[in-house]
Amino acid sequence: MKGLPLILLAPSEDKASGGVRGRLSETPAQRWVRERLVALAKAGSPEALKKAFAVKELALDKARSEALALAGPVPLLSALSRYTGVAFQALDASSLPPEAWSQVFILSNLRGLVRGDEPVPPYKLKPGAIPGLKVHWRKALRLPLEAMPEGDLWELLPGDSADLLKGWVRPRHTLEIFDDRGTAISHFSKKYRGLLARWILTHQQGDPRKVLKGHIPGCRWAGVSENDRGGMALRLVVEP
Repeated sequence: MKGLPLILLAPSEDKASGGVRGRLSETPAQRWVRERLVALAKAGSPEALKKAFAVKELALDKARSEALALAGPVPLLSALSRYTGVAFQALDASSLPPEAWSQVFILSNLRGLVRGDEPVPPYKLKPGAIPGLKVHWRKALRLPLEAMPEGDLWELLPGDSADLLKGWVRPRHTLEIFDDRGTAISHFSKKYRGLLARWILTHQQGDPRKVLKGHIPGCRWAGVSENDRGGMALRLVVEP
């Protein structure tokens, strides 16, 4: 029996604050990142911390405090409650059945592959903040990726996040987004990845042939082709 459709999303810079205080369980790979982020928060210069957290002066103290707090119990929210960026606003997970949250997976710079209903603390962390972080996750993600359940898998990721999956052979479907003149949309693509993820989870349909029959608000489908990941690439046009 074929499994339920699955969604892969990138994390967002915007995150909700608060949560229920607790101590995160962690793998050695997750500990490696957490300990280096705490060390950076303790000893890093203001310039290094601004780069690490991608924040300006006013938000620097908050981001540093969040990183230092990772040494002990921290406020925890489920990943789909924690991440609040454009894609997650479009997904609107709070209005989906709770069981659908387990079909979403997010590539967190702090925690690696995180399921939508798994706890995540508040944090700021850019991929380039810790030397070797990208290489670390590219290697450490192999086991959790292989452990993902069966089902049509939709890789709804920007290029920098998709790079972490190089060498992974599982077939997965992708989305290409264009304006009505045929120009690829990148800056505003997060919204449409979130809307597609919402449609797939609402209808529990991950087969590209079925997805092409669905309506994505403000868009129309313009074709499908094979991608280089062993799946299909759907072409979505944003209407003016």
